[in-house]
Amino acid sequence: MYILLRMVRTRTFDPATALTQAVELFSSKGYSETSMEDIVKATGVSRYGLYGTFGNKRELFEQALERYADSMGKQSFLRLLEPDASLQHIRNIFAERVKDMCCVEENKGCLFIHTAMELAPQDEELREVLRKFMKRMSKAFAIGLESARARGEIRQDVDVAAAGELLTSTMFGLAVLGRTGFQHASLSRIVENTLLSLSAAPGN
Repeated sequence: MYILLRMVRTRTFDPATALTQAVELFSSKGYSETSMEDIVKATGVSRYGLYGTFGNKRELFEQALERYADSMGKQSFLRLLEPDASLQHIRNIFAERVKDMCCVEENKGCLFIHTAMELAPQDEELREVLRKFMKRMSKAFAIGLESARARGEIRQDVDVAAAGELLTSTMFGLAVLGRTGFQHASLSRIVENTLLSLSAAPGN
């Protein structure tokens, strides 16, 4: 009976909330610097509850990585797949991300940057997760740019596939700069200059 009651109590937490808290912790500290005790403190969930729901630390981290990918402006990126997507929609995505990067009071980091620098060089499985995510992002940007070109907002000679990769690399470069202390205004200027390099001249 004691064991049964204990199992019930360990499952009273919300797994979605705990996973979100784990994402924030991994984003701030990285994988290696985050201990299971840190996760227990951040989520308020016992080790027993964490292991029973998510598996070990590595399995929890992989689920956190997927959750982080879904949270990176997923709805905004889906908006780029619609036929009337514009350059402003792309600008809005960058504005959302820059604002998040510069949220100093929450000490936010980029979980993908942490993973790419810390684990991906020696972990093929995680490298593949990152590659797939970046390919999806580049593809969404390319589709949005194609729609923007049809609206006359993007130069006709722009290779939208290559430009999608440029915007993706810019997104992650901004995350690195934001982490090192670059201010909101500086990051915003980088975004505007990047988009300006793709934009059609007024009247064209």
